[in-house]
Amino acid sequence: MNNQVQLYSLVKKLYQANFWEDYWDNDIIGIQLPDHKDPVFISILGKAEQNFGFLIYRNLEELSYYFEMRKQAEFSEFNSAIEMLQTHKCISLNFEDRKEIPKEEYEKIKVSGVTFRGKKAWPVFTDYKPGYYPFAINEKDVSFLIAVFEKLIETATDFRASLQFYEKEQETYEILMRTYKRDGSYEDGFYVVPEAILEGVLDNEVEYASIKLTDFEMKRVNNQKMKHTIWELDIDFIGVPVVPPNGGRPIFPSLLIVADTKNSEVICSEFVNPIEAEKIQRIIIQLILAQNGKPPKIVVNANRYVKIASCLENLLTTLDIELVPVQKLPLLSVVKEDMLEYFKD
Repeated sequence: MNNQVQLYSLVKKLYQANFWEDYWDNDIIGIQLPDHKDPVFISILGKAEQNFGFLIYRNLEELSYYFEMRKQAEFSEFNSAIEMLQTHKCISLNFEDRKEIPKEEYEKIKVSGVTFRGKKAWPVFTDYKPGYYPFAINEKDVSFLIAVFEKLIETATDFRASLQFYEKEQETYEILMRTYKRDGSYEDGFYVVPEAILEGVLDNEVEYASIKLTDFEMKRVNNQKMKHTIWELDIDFIGVPVVPPNGGRPIFPSLLIVADTKNSEVICSEFVNPIEAEKIQRIIIQLILAQNGKPPKIVVNANRYVKIASCLENLLTTLDIELVPVQKLPLLSVVKEDMLEYFKD
């Protein structure tokens, strides 16, 4: 039996098991595979709404995105679909109507010879990674998913009798977990999710970039006087995927955009890589020099404050510029809406 046949045969068994009749999406199952460093974590979708499927988090780092997604959904609304995508890092298996599945997925199912029929019964695999366009799984993922699904079917079946565990109040966040050994035997128990993982992605310890500029550059910009204005600044993904020059998985490019609220105008818009702190810092000081003055305050969207602060906090502190999180950037929110319409056209 080749990998595709084996995969879709297991998928059909998962669909027929109807686990979403008993599991809520927060009744996470942990499975420790014998040759896998971290446990694999699975969330089952469908009981709360008619979107049937599974989210497979391959390790603890990916699980932190699950809790980040829950936290942001609970305390704030996502400003856009692209913003919501940044809280997804996992493989999803969703069951859709035949007409809604991509042609490539249909061809894989057809070649496998495994039959699927009915409404919301056709499987679609998607790999999610922040900054990247949702993409098809690769051959390495297929082998991994086969190993997970083989264990998930029996584990989720057995754990159905223990789901009252999730209804209890717990001092620590524990999940039901099955640990498999190489000989096929297993042990059932509970896994305590580390506090750092529960805090999600953005609340983990932040590394603030050091000042990457030369003493001469810093001296020049420090000689600039404070101006009576406030800048709005954002670094956000543009919701139009771009294929890299060397090919491969499409990415969502990041745009650094700055607006001067005094004049109600955009004074900078440039594509950046969010991890290139030196480039971002240099853009800011060049902008200060071009504007002949420093703003006493730069405001940023609260949802992206940590990401932006990690690049600019040390630089701005040295320049006596305050970085302030706000719930909404009045000027840039309008500008970005107009910009998105432009990209769509």
